[in-house]
Amino acid sequence: MKKILYFLALAIAFTACGCGKPKELPIIHTGDQANAPTELLSLEASARDNWQIYQVNLKLYGNSGAFGKVQARLDDIKALGTEILYLMPVYADGKTVLPGLPGNKPFGSPYCIKNYKEVNSLYGSLEELRSLVKAAKGKGMKVMFDWVANHTSWDNVWLTEHPEWYEHKADGSIAWPTKDGEWKDVAQLDFGKKELWAAMEDALEYWVKELDIDGYRCDYAHGVRDDFWKEAIGRLKELKPGFVMLAESDFDRMYNNGFDIIFDRAMKSNMRKLFSGGKPADFVSWYKGDLAKAPAPKTKLYFVTNHDDATEGTPAAQFGSNEAALAAYVLMSALNGSAMVYGSQETGYSSTINFFNTQTMDWKANPSLTQAYQAALSDLAAGDRSKAVKIYGLESLVVVRYASGFTVAVNTGKTGLTANLSKIGTGLPEKQSFGAYEFKIWK
Repeated sequence: MKKILYFLALAIAFTACGCGKPKELPIIHTGDQANAPTELLSLEASARDNWQIYQVNLKLYGNSGAFGKVQARLDDIKALGTEILYLMPVYADGKTVLPGLPGNKPFGSPYCIKNYKEVNSLYGSLEELRSLVKAAKGKGMKVMFDWVANHTSWDNVWLTEHPEWYEHKADGSIAWPTKDGEWKDVAQLDFGKKELWAAMEDALEYWVKELDIDGYRCDYAHGVRDDFWKEAIGRLKELKPGFVMLAESDFDRMYNNGFDIIFDRAMKSNMRKLFSGGKPADFVSWYKGDLAKAPAPKTKLYFVTNHDDATEGTPAAQFGSNEAALAAYVLMSALNGSAMVYGSQETGYSSTINFFNTQTMDWKANPSLTQAYQAALSDLAAGDRSKAVKIYGLESLVVVRYASGFTVAVNTGKTGLTANLSKIGTGLPEKQSFGAYEFKIWK
């Protein structure tokens, strides 16, 4: 009886002092939950134009009617977060008439221009191109044309009317480009002739006035004189403020010529190293130095493939799988630059594509992959990259976190892992698992 009374009194005492109320014990993290990524890089905010570009190879739309067929696909293209629709050369392409080569046989290269002011009739009419441009702009996309200033086809009218506008060999014959290999299918223009400048600038301005296009991607831009580009780009931007100029060139000096975006082929090679077992810290160290070369608001152009790369291998072959290629593209797009999809990579095509050849791409060949691209790229397009950014690493995981809260985490490895992301910022999970090449986007 005394024991009962003792415990009853003890219970009353605990109740009276509140000692019997359950306490919130501290959570002790163990195992994977404690794996917080390490900060690798911190950058201040920089107002950059982070364009999402979609490259259209018109030769992938069959033997005729490409302009109309691209227009029919605009909703699917826009669903990829596309801000700039970039059309490979729309102009009439020419033929070779060089001795020793197949006489008058079309080379098939869209970069072999016969007439800068005439559309390729195989793709459609000028009015059909006008309709495509208008429709794309109506869906909120800018339209960019491809421009080939360095050379022309061998049957371009300028060869007959102005042979002095071309470089000549010692024997007096017209020369072909030799600076980066011998391109015998085209004739080398001579930008030492100011009369050529006027004709080229007139042709550049023609399409802005005629179709109200919004930019040019300039083929082999560093092959053309810097002073020409400075003058021509100045005129274009005066004609249409906000005009976007993209140089197919890795030379930083192209920024000084007026270009807004330049190619960054090194991004692809460094990304492939990362996805082949490289360390996130090594990749981020390279990226820091690379980004410093692009003065804001200008950017570099990142891609996992384009029309040149597609002739060498598919994205799946170059990155290990379609999933790895998509993950690599997502990581590129999360960084402070512009990114470009080569129209076809979203289908997961299984063989190389030679842009000299015409074929009909099956745009519905891999609907699950296409939907994955659309879901990821639309989320990326909605992300705010105008704020300061930090990049973190954990094993094969790379996390890009902007002060806006926009966060992208990509597992660059073929082995799964689990990470504690809550230490990076609010709104992120304490325990997040990633499968091979899996990524997560928090907007």
